[in-house]
Amino acid sequence: MKPTHLVIIGGVAAGPAAAAEARRTNPDLRISLFESGPDISYSACEMPHLISGHISSLQKLVRFTPHAFAAKQGVDVFTLHTVVGIDVEKRKLTVLNRRTNATSVVGYDRLVIATGATARVPENLSISSPDLYVLRTLQDVKRIDQALTKDVKHAVVMGSGYVGLDAVWALHLRGVRTTILAPSGFLTGGLSPEMGSFIKTYLRSKGIGVREERGVGIEKAGDGKIIAVLTDQGEKIGCDFALIATGTKPVVELALAAGLKIGPSGGIRVDKHLKTSVNGVWACGDCIERPEMVFAESVRMPLSLHAFRSGRIAGRNAARGGRGRAASMSPSVHAAAIGLGDLEIGHTGWTKEAATALGKNVISAQATHRTASSLSEHYPIHVELVAEQDSGRIIGGQIVGGPGSVGRINVITSLIRLKGTIDNLYELDFVYAPTLAPAHDPLFVTARLLQKKRTV
Repeated sequence: MKPTHLVIIGGVAAGPAAAAEARRTNPDLRISLFESGPDISYSACEMPHLISGHISSLQKLVRFTPHAFAAKQGVDVFTLHTVVGIDVEKRKLTVLNRRTNATSVVGYDRLVIATGATARVPENLSISSPDLYVLRTLQDVKRIDQALTKDVKHAVVMGSGYVGLDAVWALHLRGVRTTILAPSGFLTGGLSPEMGSFIKTYLRSKGIGVREERGVGIEKAGDGKIIAVLTDQGEKIGCDFALIATGTKPVVELALAAGLKIGPSGGIRVDKHLKTSVNGVWACGDCIERPEMVFAESVRMPLSLHAFRSGRIAGRNAARGGRGRAASMSPSVHAAAIGLGDLEIGHTGWTKEAATALGKNVISAQATHRTASSLSEHYPIHVELVAEQDSGRIIGGQIVGGPGSVGRINVITSLIRLKGTIDNLYELDFVYAPTLAPAHDPLFVTARLLQKKRTV
């Protein structure tokens, strides 16, 4: 009897996680993994550290080579193979071998789509130039690292999300004069304007240019090299290196063409078992959308933990074939953090601005405190909490501060997941140790400010 064939489309985080969990779930499966690029498993979040010089070689970012992963998991791995079509009725894939440019047809019994996301490049910036970069794949960071071996005098980074901030800081550490274009503030959707202002002040204190302008064009020399970035304020910023970090978009064209349902945020729609709208097909990683925990809005969460966790669930359910209990994924809380030198930044849940735009009645409070006792070495910490006015339920939080600040985000995230209230946070038994934490924790202080607002 021919073994059941599970095919996984996509590598990096979700695809390999799905393959590994599928192998654990069903040792008898035949598993094939197709990846468009040359790399299958690498630490994408660490890529800026290669640019900065903190990580010394590209190979240190590689978690598994295709050969090592195939040997460890018993998976047939096909790199530089792009799936260009899915026939869900016949359960067949059309695959392009990018080495030979030949196509072939591959049958499957079950399918996991983990096609991820790609850099979102505005049309007016999609200009071919050897000095224009994005930072999404291992090949992208390789190109950037090679470019920086030359004498780059001024770099402009367009976009102030996590990728943009990571890139700016890495270039700064590399000794490159850098300017970031941040037209909508920092970590849009993650930080309030007031909290974002602390990042702006910090970057400027380090000699990094911050301009609240949007890149709308590129000026090139006759040989194609970049001369300047043009902005929506009519400015021309001279540079010889430019990086576009204006967000990501899910790679769903293949799924859409196959008839899978796409949700309002643009990701593949899946249920709690990561099953798509088509029988025999699951999806995971950055290409899917799911409900978030607070308001059950359908959103994409292009985060490493989400990709890994969803990959494992999709892999298990695709492999189990009705045996055992199906794995499920509960709604998620969007929580993330970044470090810029000795500045820590984290956010979770909803901002007041985003929740208000949904028509929710919410309140927020901000407090500035310190990370330890005033008699010990300490750093400033800024906290903002967001809660529902009527119920007092905590729905979001942001932290910007010195070393030892951002771990508190995990406390807020846990309370959001447990539907905790302002009172619950205020009543938590925070530790006090002069060198580690102040007598009144910054979360305790901010919770008290929110309590006062609710009783006004």
